[in-house]
Amino acid sequence: MSPTLAPPARPRQVRRSREGWAGGPYAGTVPPIDDATRPRVAGSVELTPRQRAAGDHLRMIHDHFRSQLETLSRAVASFRDGTGDVDAVRAGVHGLAPSLSAQQVSGLCGQVCRFLTMHHTIEDQNLFPAVATLPAYAPVAQRLAEEHRVVHAHLERVDDLALAVLTDPARVDELVAAVADLRTDLESHFAYEEAEMTEPLGLLGLGV
Repeated sequence: MSPTLAPPARPRQVRRSREGWAGGPYAGTVPPIDDATRPRVAGSVELTPRQRAAGDHLRMIHDHFRSQLETLSRAVASFRDGTGDVDAVRAGVHGLAPSLSAQQVSGLCGQVCRFLTMHHTIEDQNLFPAVATLPAYAPVAQRLAEEHRVVHAHLERVDDLALAVLTDPARVDELVAAVADLRTDLESHFAYEEAEMTEPLGLLGLGV
């Protein structure tokens, strides 16, 4: 029997602070995710096609975000090369949220990535606690929750720099680097989650 999960909580607001990020130091850059320290558990259980369905769905959700990251990267490259503008960069960041105009999302710095935040909130408050009931997979659930904070720090850094270059175009190289860092860590996070979460989701009969 599938476990009964609590209703999804309201999406949390991404915390923003010049003095700290989610309780940690904020120095303008985000420490990269270290793949070598990730717990690895998956690979010892053979799932049925039905049990693998949740993992397949998770991958489809991530593929949407991967597409948005590609759009964001192109916008940043165009801005650096003088063929685009900063609004396109900010729209690329906010494109990780549901379809809203740039005017609607501009200035909502605490909700830079509403849809991704909602996705992560559901995982943090529903999926990960359920997965943690399987002792072997608990370290993976904890690590993924920690990585969510890193992802949101990246998103805020990109949006901050997209605004900063409006008054200081010389900072465009920082913006290019910030987008590259975001893409590296978020794609790494997606791949890790897909590899490690498919098994416990299938064993528990959880949907995504």
